[in-house]
Amino acid sequence: MAISVIIRKIRNRLTTFGNRLYYYPYLHCKGDNLIQERVYIRGFGEFDNRLSVTLDRRAKINHDVILQGSGKIVLGENSFIGSFSVIGANESVVIGKNVMIAQGVSIRDTDHNFDDLHKPMFNQGIKTKPILIKDNVWIGYGAVITKGVTIHSGAIVAANAVVTKDVPKNTIVGGVPAKILKRREE
Repeated sequence: MAISVIIRKIRNRLTTFGNRLYYYPYLHCKGDNLIQERVYIRGFGEFDNRLSVTLDRRAKINHDVILQGSGKIVLGENSFIGSFSVIGANESVVIGKNVMIAQGVSIRDTDHNFDDLHKPMFNQGIKTKPILIKDNVWIGYGAVITKGVTIHSGAIVAANAVVTKDVPKNTIVGGVPAKILKRREE
């Protein structure tokens, strides 16, 4: 084994251990996980609830990922979040087993209210609805997953797609807004 590989493995273990200690109030790890450098876990202080992040066995978070909110984020067994992705949960974002989330993905269970034209949008509150990403899903680079969406098992979300509705089992979706491009059984 090359020295550089050994050094990288040691650095990853140290970074994971440091993140587990630093984010102890928010982060709950089940088994062997990998959390790379510059991962930020931030609760929103103005909300009553407290952010909870749970990583199942062999879950991996690459560098420069932001996990934020006041709700619950669950990353299932053997799943990973690619670099520069953001997950915001004020209610819940639950990600199943063997899910691949590419770089630059945005997953958010919240929208701001904007109906009152006489009041700044910032002061109108938020709407939340949980997101569920089931097992064996691949979410491509730069995709956006919006509140209330369920992505069923075996689905693929194309790069830069904006998912605003549920994605059926074993389908490939893409576009803005995302539409079914193909069924994987065909």
